Amino acid sequence: MASSTGARSLTERVYACLRSDILAGRFAPGQRLRPSELAGINGVSLNVVRESLNRLAGEGLVIASPQQGFAVMTVSVADLADLTAVRVLVETAALRRSIEQGDLAWESALVAAHHRLANTPMTNTADPEDITDDWMHAHNAFHVATMCGCGSPRLIEIAANLGGSAAMYRHVSRRYDHDQRDVAGEHRAIFEATVARDADLACRLHGEHIARTADIVTRALAEQELAAHEPDQKSASA
Repeated sequence: MASSTGARSLTERVYACLRSDILAGRFAPGQRLRPSELAGINGVSLNVVRESLNRLAGEGLVIASPQQGFAVMTVSVADLADLTAVRVLVETAALRRSIEQGDLAWESALVAAHHRLANTPMTNTADPEDITDDWMHAHNAFHVATMCGCGSPRLIEIAANLGGSAAMYRHVSRRYDHDQRDVAGEHRAIFEATVARDADLACRLHGEHIARTADIVTRALAEQELAAHEPDQKSASA
């Protein structure tokens, strides 16, 4: 029994480490992930690495294919547009139902979740573009707290899965935002509208909050694509 518990703990550690590296951009989108290399780096067996990668594939952060093996998910404007539209649809529905049906216990949990988020540093002082794991946990917990009063476990699960799919884009957004965005202010406005039971305002602010991330990433990807084509254009003109 002890060995089984130890194996689960080891797999959990490797999974958490790989997930953090992917979300922090230490593995580039589309980069191949070789289980043998990762096993050597982490000092674990291939089975532990494969189990962790399959779990990440289930979350959409890793792509698994019989021919290519494992790779970090790619980011694209088309996927982001689709994800954003679905998130707005699902998450605002859950938020609206929470505001309409949420009781005092829900509201108290929301206050605590926002307090934790507001008092958790978003980035590391050594690397202002690197979002901390503590902030990510507090951020996810806050948004779940706004929606968990909806009374539908399935709706909450769908919303949480969509939020997980957006994690990669959230980190890309941070790298290209350059502190021009008041993320804390956006969360505070959503929180205040939610506890005031103003469903229309809270849902509008939440939708705008999601869209801002999409806009930043879309511009960044467009700039990257333009920069990638500039050498071809210069060589053609020469």
